[in-house]
Amino acid sequence: MGGCCAGKSDDEEKAFEKGGTKDCSGGPVQNRSCTDIFCLVIFIAHWFGFAAVTLAGLQDGDPAKLYQPRDFKGDYCDLGDFKGHSKLMRTLNVSATVDTIAEQLVCSTAAGNALQAVMSTAEFASYQCACCLVPCATCDSNKGLMDLSDPSAASSTITSRMSELTDPSKGAQLFSSGSSNAMSFSAESMWKEMTKYMVPVCMMDSCIAPKVNSSTPGRRSYTYSPTPTVAWKFAWDTLATHASIPSGLKDTIRDQFTFMALPPNDCPYHERYCIPIPGVEFKEAAMNRCMPQLDDNVVSQLGTAACEALETGGLEAFRSAESNMSFFTELIATVDAFCVVAFFAFVLGLFFMVALRFLVGVVVWMSLFLVVVVLVGGGGLCYIRSFQCAGAGLFDTGLHTGVAALSTAYHTASNAVSGSEVLSEDMTGNGEDYRGGQTRTRSGKLCQRWDTQVPHVHSFTEANYPNASLINNYCRNPDGIAKSIWCYTTDTEKKWELCTPVGVILSECSSGYAVQDEVMREILKVVSYFIWALAAIWVIAICFLQKRIRLAVGVNQVAAMFIYNNPTILGVPVVQIFVSFAWLLIWIFCASFLLSQVPEGYTPTQYFATYAEAYGTDTEPGACTDKWPTGIVWKYEGNVSSEDDPCTGIYGDTSAADFEPKCWKCSPPRYVFDTRFAASFFTLLWNNAFLVALGQLIIAGACAQWFFTVDSKRGKTPTVRGSIWIAFRYHIGTVAFGAFILALVQFIRYLMKYFEKQAAAQKNRIVVLILKGVQCLLWCFEKCIKFLNKNAYIQTALMGTNFCTSAKNAFQLIMRNMLRFGVVAILGTIINAIGWVVITIGTTALGYFILEAFHPDTDPLVPMLSYFCVGYLTSTLFMNVFALGVDTSLQCFIAAEEMGIAQDYVPGPLKSLVDANPADKKSQIKIDISKVAPTPT
Repeated sequence: MGGCCAGKSDDEEKAFEKGGTKDCSGGPVQNRSCTDIFCLVIFIAHWFGFAAVTLAGLQDGDPAKLYQPRDFKGDYCDLGDFKGHSKLMRTLNVSATVDTIAEQLVCSTAAGNALQAVMSTAEFASYQCACCLVPCATCDSNKGLMDLSDPSAASSTITSRMSELTDPSKGAQLFSSGSSNAMSFSAESMWKEMTKYMVPVCMMDSCIAPKVNSSTPGRRSYTYSPTPTVAWKFAWDTLATHASIPSGLKDTIRDQFTFMALPPNDCPYHERYCIPIPGVEFKEAAMNRCMPQLDDNVVSQLGTAACEALETGGLEAFRSAESNMSFFTELIATVDAFCVVAFFAFVLGLFFMVALRFLVGVVVWMSLFLVVVVLVGGGGLCYIRSFQCAGAGLFDTGLHTGVAALSTAYHTASNAVSGSEVLSEDMTGNGEDYRGGQTRTRSGKLCQRWDTQVPHVHSFTEANYPNASLINNYCRNPDGIAKSIWCYTTDTEKKWELCTPVGVILSECSSGYAVQDEVMREILKVVSYFIWALAAIWVIAICFLQKRIRLAVGVNQVAAMFIYNNPTILGVPVVQIFVSFAWLLIWIFCASFLLSQVPEGYTPTQYFATYAEAYGTDTEPGACTDKWPTGIVWKYEGNVSSEDDPCTGIYGDTSAADFEPKCWKCSPPRYVFDTRFAASFFTLLWNNAFLVALGQLIIAGACAQWFFTVDSKRGKTPTVRGSIWIAFRYHIGTVAFGAFILALVQFIRYLMKYFEKQAAAQKNRIVVLILKGVQCLLWCFEKCIKFLNKNAYIQTALMGTNFCTSAKNAFQLIMRNMLRFGVVAILGTIINAIGWVVITIGTTALGYFILEAFHPDTDPLVPMLSYFCVGYLTSTLFMNVFALGVDTSLQCFIAAEEMGIAQDYVPGPLKSLVDANPADKKSQIKIDISKVAPTPT
């Protein structure tokens, strides 16, 4: 049995019977040899390949790129040219804040009068169109800006607005409700739209905001100029430079649009991006981020409540911006909470396993009952929806219908028993002529007698309404005052309510139905009938498959007994969790070097004229986003000191006829997936499958040894240690082979996901849909492989056969006992689902509270996803113990039954299912050891 699937032929195998050379009546066979050794050699060799790929990545990769903050251009803080500038802070976005102020000036009456005097007719027409002062092809309406009638008014208004941005002492005024800039951007919008009004830049190694004033050493200045993509830039340039422009306008542009910028040592960017925001300071946030907040001076003037409201909006925007930076950033920043959550996930899994020992029987039968309840309830909801009246609640409709049905049944039975005269339930219109015997309201409340004044006092008596037949507590509608029959109720909280005649289950909807389409209402009824039919089939199946259900219940109870008698078996998933966690951390560390190696030229380096050209549209990919992972698009503001800038032209002059401003650029993503990462990812999948499979083989061997132990010794003889020895001594190659097959299917499915992402980047929706369908088929195939592998490992644990033989025998065993395996699988799925919900959702919920305690300012999305994954992994490993116990117990029961030794070995919960004459059956059937071939059920 050296190679993968190499071994003896079926003809060489001897019969499986008690006392033979190969006898598993005392537990897994002891006469075994190593299986699938060649696969083990390949598994070890692939580790050397993984090491080689990782070592190559160590030379070129830089994991810091996965979590270090990035500035507005996509450059990394504390890396490359920004070494020593590790903190990501935010400065004033001049274009977003000042463009609206400059536009108000340029498009004002004062500026228009000055420009008309110096421009040609064509130029002035272009100016009017750029400002939407007249109807033209590029405008939908006028801009609605507050007009500035003369240079004096322009100077006063613009000075007031610009001083809030250029004077560091006017932060409180900028963020107050009375800000002069509120017409363009409010204080709330500046914080909630932080990514629009603030520019992320890399600065110093502290979040203490640098100050700049007239005495700051190295202070720089920046005079605003609109970018070439602004339609009215030529008008601005004319106002700023033309000699005939009134001095009041020129002085306003020169004096009020100049900012003080931070020194290059503090802010290593063009001065345009180094302008502090008045009234804003910073505090430390996760992973070298600095969270903006209002300074003490602003807080003292505006008040704590107002400032907290602004900062709350900013916190949400900050989280949103940073969540797009890196998945790894949040994980690394909250690793302490992650470790605590992982520990509690383990504790929760242990608790569920212990509880399952005592509650498995209740859980199984409750699961069967709940399926019936869900089907009946689901059908009922569809049926009720089919006649639900407009404006009525679904619950109220169901309640009224149920009350009407019960009332009808009660009156029918009561009249049949008493033999009393049946009152007519006929009514027309609003029921003024109704003389029936309904005594319950639509919600089921008992009616008050008309001749009593308790609990409600009223004037509707027989004396006042002699023709209304106000007798007993029957529902009536005296003089037709209501829209239907009614009565006073005996409920002190509910004075009166409408009724429905006895026998009328579905009342008419005077205001129409909630589902207006009659065809859709009929479809809902058909769907409800179909669901009820499924419920009936389910109940019938329970009745006809009662013995097999008892078997399923029995093997679940036996599996719980196995765990209870062998608590050390819980150490298997515990070790798996720790090994898996350690392996995952090692793999993440190694893979981070590969992920961070974004090749040169992955995104274009040239400039683009429009955002759509760089980013793309809904139907066309952009030059920066035409492959996945996609690049980042950012706007280049130009350099007016350059003689040949693609955005600002020759020293800021963009008037050349053949010049087209190109102000959009690409930055590469943080990570890419290449062939080296694919190889590393396959190693992750193979090793994960290997760890799960090894645990399955060990648990199966221990359970089989425990099963084939007499009652007097069961639970006293250790089984786990021997099963571990057999797994490592003989069958590691088999585990590697089965894990390889599963990992290969998983890898292909993930590869299809990668191709789907590439197709989505190319805006190819048809290919995206095709690949989604392929992934669905691969997912189903993966589930089948997992099921077959699990049963193959049980065969290997019992018989010592290689993977292919075990898989074939497991398949034959399943086919010959299809109903048994089917019932056990259905119930096992339900129990596993319950365990999955308890452990996974419980871990996620605990993780939220732990995260809030450790990191209250962190966006919970990414950490919560990691906690969900931890819970899922933990629930999978723990439930594997129970599921393996169930499946192994079933195969052992079938083997014991076929060997005729069931009475000697079968645990208590299954003894009632053992055949009455096992000796006769034993004399008739011989079993091949490699197949444990049972008779069909």
